[in-house]
Amino acid sequence: MTDGGTFARLAELRGQSVELGLFEITRLLDRLDHPERDFPAVHVAGTNGKGSVCAMVEAQLRHAGLSVGLLTSPHLLDFSERIRVNGVPITESDAAPIVDAMSRPAGSLEGSFFEVTTALAYEHFRRSGVDVAVLETGLGGRLDATNACFPRVTAITSIDLDHVKTLGPDRATIAAEKAGIVKPDVPVVVGDLAPEAHAKIAEVARRRGSPLVVAQREVRVTLVSWDWGGLHVELEEPGYAGATSVSVPLPGRHQLDNLAIAAVTARRFLRGGELASEVFPGLANTHWPGRLQRVAGNPIRVYDVAHNAAGARTFATALDELGVPPGSILVVGILSDKDLREMAGTLARHFPRVVATTPPHPLRAREAVETAEGFASFGCEARAIADVDEAVSESRRWRTGDGWVFVTGSLFTVGAAMRAFGDRVDEVASNLVAPRG
Repeated sequence: MTDGGTFARLAELRGQSVELGLFEITRLLDRLDHPERDFPAVHVAGTNGKGSVCAMVEAQLRHAGLSVGLLTSPHLLDFSERIRVNGVPITESDAAPIVDAMSRPAGSLEGSFFEVTTALAYEHFRRSGVDVAVLETGLGGRLDATNACFPRVTAITSIDLDHVKTLGPDRATIAAEKAGIVKPDVPVVVGDLAPEAHAKIAEVARRRGSPLVVAQREVRVTLVSWDWGGLHVELEEPGYAGATSVSVPLPGRHQLDNLAIAAVTARRFLRGGELASEVFPGLANTHWPGRLQRVAGNPIRVYDVAHNAAGARTFATALDELGVPPGSILVVGILSDKDLREMAGTLARHFPRVVATTPPHPLRAREAVETAEGFASFGCEARAIADVDEAVSESRRWRTGDGWVFVTGSLFTVGAAMRAFGDRVDEVASNLVAPRG
């Protein structure tokens, strides 16, 4: 983990509210002589799944021989996770001269934490000589700082009711905001969206002359089996002979739609020049911690960054099949702008005992007591422990028999719990329990 220096300087900006708009990011990029113009991008938006799609696209493009930059957010443990080149996180020494170049003469930084981070990523990618940058949208799309990029392909993974105060009260309005990443003549890949969301994105694509690509029409994904180790699938493109078999280390049937989007997005970026068999196997190298991730140890723990109602439904549905061992405990911390009642009602059926905690977020933390009350209203025995480290300790004591500790509710909660358990992001994958059978 990084202490002090440039990353600490950036962390001081994290308490700021998010101000959507492209004015500040443009000023920062002006100061850096516009690094975003020096490489093509894959730009991905969506309510849920966009990080998984970015991770899978990055893995495929690297497998195809490209040098790939990856920008994702938020981070689990360390700022450096957000900005990677060929899987290698940015370092303090990489970041320091770039941040200095963005600073005003007095040394202060203009722009929000996310805007400065985005500009830092673009310049780091340029200095690293990447062939492509894979970019996860932060919030929305139209006014998100990442939207200063020059994409060769865009993708929209899902549309659901989240950040409604900022993005709009219904799926069509939210879809319009996320469709702001669609650029003229640049293909936009979409998954299986609600009709009103699909119609809005199709309308924007039509106005901008952008090909609308429905992933499920471009690639057939057949699920062979799945377990805690991930998905075992076959991918087949209509019109091409044969299927590609691959194991993707992301558990959960919900990843099938993301997988189709990622496969088609990577192929569209490469413009079909490579055979599917040269691209799709890269999915096996996907690294995206904190997504239905079971980690060996005593206790066994499962991390999932479900952070809104749709994510909670997806998590619970996966657990319907994977199962929750008797005696297990849920550690949960939910942000204040999320639908506590729906999330609690969804998860309560799997977890009769819950340790509610307060996510370490500077602006949007929901108090542990409120979360505990939400779960108690659905019949759970819930204990409120604000500090995540103490909540993790309580989960160890409270679980019984061979029960596991499950952690969810927010990426901030999951990251803090990983730290409390002593798990490192880049080591978690090697600690995965082997699938049964």
